Amino acid sequence: MLSDTWTQSISQILGWAYFILWSLSFYPQALHNHSRHSTDGFSIDFALLNLLGLTSYTIFNACFLFSPVVRAQYAQRHPQSPTPTVQWNDFVYALHGALICCYLGSHFLCARFWNFESKPQRVSNLTLVVVLGYMGVVSLAIPWALVSASWEWIDVVYVIGMTKVFLTAIKYTPQAVMNYWRQSTAGFSIGAILLDLAGAALSLMQLVLDSSLQADWSGTVGNVAKLLLGNITILFDLIFILQHFVLYRERRVGKRLGLSEYDPLLG
Repeated sequence: MLSDTWTQSISQILGWAYFILWSLSFYPQALHNHSRHSTDGFSIDFALLNLLGLTSYTIFNACFLFSPVVRAQYAQRHPQSPTPTVQWNDFVYALHGALICCYLGSHFLCARFWNFESKPQRVSNLTLVVVLGYMGVVSLAIPWALVSASWEWIDVVYVIGMTKVFLTAIKYTPQAVMNYWRQSTAGFSIGAILLDLAGAALSLMQLVLDSSLQADWSGTVGNVAKLLLGNITILFDLIFILQHFVLYRERRVGKRLGLSEYDPLLG
């Protein structure tokens, strides 16, 4: 009993620690934009997909925390561990992140209001297709749960959670591609990535600990959104770290592409 109490306490500490790190990870880019009065180097596609994904994650967590129907259906499918592994910090993080992403989106939509001098960016056609596809999938899942005997509301929630996983898998790609074409990470805050990486690691640690506490590893699969989100986030964060500190290290300094402290003053 004492051991379980300690494990629960550690789980709560891990949960709020990753909540703090992930929540703080939204601010370096916002501060970076304001310090430069520009969004150059920061992908509008990344910002839009991040907003859509965090909105989905907010809905996913809210359903598992507040919906008696979804919680009852989860308990029926996981009788050995009837309580979902979704925590309060998951919901608060997602809601906070969605609000900050709205703020970051205003840097693109209301550049004059913020006195930004940025090159106009347009949302790519591929991103628009993803957004419309997301809306279509969710719109079909809801009526299907109403008419199908094999589907329940928890399945709709899982669809929303999996779309968040899909959006996370692709949301980093526009930024990574932008860095590649510019051969630079200038304008993209690496501080946000480091906080993001640390938060993802702690998130996975909490999920594993919660499942071990229930003595049922199906809790890990039951919260598949959190499991995949952590792993995908770590993968892309490592890619950005490689770009920033290794591949384009000499191109971070200077306003022109390729100009750095390592370049000679005279050709």
